[in-house]
Amino acid sequence: MTSYIDSNSYYLSRFFNCQDLKYTSFWVFSDLKEVLQINSFFPGQKMYSFLWEYADADILLRIDECKRAFRRNNIEILEDAKSYTRNYLSGERKVYLDCLETNLIIADKKFKDMTAYDIGQHFVQIITDENISFTDINLSFLELTDNIDKFKAFIRILNTNGIHALILNGYHHRGELLKVCIVKNSETNIKTEEILPLNIFENTYVAMPFNW
Repeated sequence: MTSYIDSNSYYLSRFFNCQDLKYTSFWVFSDLKEVLQINSFFPGQKMYSFLWEYADADILLRIDECKRAFRRNNIEILEDAKSYTRNYLSGERKVYLDCLETNLIIADKKFKDMTAYDIGQHFVQIITDENISFTDINLSFLELTDNIDKFKAFIRILNTNGIHALILNGYHHRGELLKVCIVKNSETNIKTEEILPLNIFENTYVAMPFNW
């Protein structure tokens, strides 16, 4: 596992101007066989893992419900685990959003077998204090129709007390998985000093989350 700080804000400056850029990111790369250890950056904190699937308007609702995100991706939920489900409309398209509340170590293990494509397209995580509940996370940005506005509003939930990082997921074209960890500039627990080279940045795939 290697990590780099995006000191020149190559990624976020595509969406925010200099005056509004109150956030920074660091990028964690890992081999497909490697166990990610995001907990080493945010020890003792909690993670909400969001996974979604899209409805098919041409089949019956009861069949359509089988497209629940966790079910489709073979994510087993223990009886004592906290999971949440929500349905959203994106234009005329229905979206099934599932969320799992765990510590960071369990989250890394639960989702490690997902394909790089699914991780890049359908998977976002939020790291919070232990006392933050699911209802404390403002998901109203999902109701926005413009994808850029939606993405920027998603990033701004970092301004909420108790929310420490947003994790976007993707992959590098040489076969590595990656996590883009977005934090406020004032966050002091980033434990990497390596600078993200532009050539590495250009060979990565990271979708805008919730880009429905």
